[in-house]
Amino acid sequence: GINAEYMGFQMEKEDIVKKHYSEVAVQETDVEVAQKIALKSGYTQEELDLIPPEASLGLGCGNSVAAADVKTGEFVLDLGCGAGMDLFLSGAKVGPTGKAVGVDFSAEMVKKGTALAKKYKRDNVEFYHSQIDLMPFPKEAFDVAISNCVLNLVPDKQKAFADIFRVLKKDSGRFVVSDIVLKKPLPEELKKDLAAVVGCIGRAIDAEHYKKNLEAVGFTDVTVEDKKRDLMNLYYKPGFTSKMPCCGTAKPSCCAPSTMPCCGTSGTAKCDTSVLDKYDLNEYAMSCIIKARKKQSILNPYFWKS
Repeated sequence: GINAEYMGFQMEKEDIVKKHYSEVAVQETDVEVAQKIALKSGYTQEELDLIPPEASLGLGCGNSVAAADVKTGEFVLDLGCGAGMDLFLSGAKVGPTGKAVGVDFSAEMVKKGTALAKKYKRDNVEFYHSQIDLMPFPKEAFDVAISNCVLNLVPDKQKAFADIFRVLKKDSGRFVVSDIVLKKPLPEELKKDLAAVVGCIGRAIDAEHYKKNLEAVGFTDVTVEDKKRDLMNLYYKPGFTSKMPCCGTAKPSCCAPSTMPCCGTSGTAKCDTSVLDKYDLNEYAMSCIIKARKKQSILNPYFWKS
């Protein structure tokens, strides 16, 4: 039967992850630090100049927009768009004949991004409050799906990949995301640690399982490229210690930079970073660009189901 204690633990993690990112949305962000993180993550200054500064929250682990080679006139879907950093950059690249659409599970993030789109008159950028595994879009609506250090947080990745596959165009749909991928299995205590889950490590999967999950729903030509970024140093503010505002001495990871609390502003006692603090994250995980295609093929059964 269902283990009630396990299910309760899973629900607790879901609540804390959502609460964390919702609180980040309403906090005042140190834009200078967030942009330094973005530069270290693969963005150019020219790209950052195209993005409303308030949309840069320092939460990513790479530049999926550049990796996707987004073109004029394309329809782009940003999975877990946050306040819209990659969404606004995509909107600038696709131009008035294209569209950049984002989904996020945090209503606060969607509210913030929508307000920024209005403030900066970005008419081809739209935000939707939605889970990634049940999106409110018709099939074959988008040319490319991007994401930045979000899919590792999704509990049922194959279900999410299936809905992403559904909304991509049959003959040319591209899946291009930046995400945390495991190098080797996590110690059990790290896998269950709430700070590790919020910090994009606890639910990450290895490259083999990433590929199998994508292929299982119909994607082809799957590649996983390690960008060789130092996860332990990438998110430190220059001259800043490893102390985090509400959670003690947790070492920063892609989704919990040292300038933001790892579990929001509440300082909840459940945010104990003593486990996360034991490990060098580079030993267990890497920042990767994952690519896949939705190719037209009568031999692919998922082609007909999408």
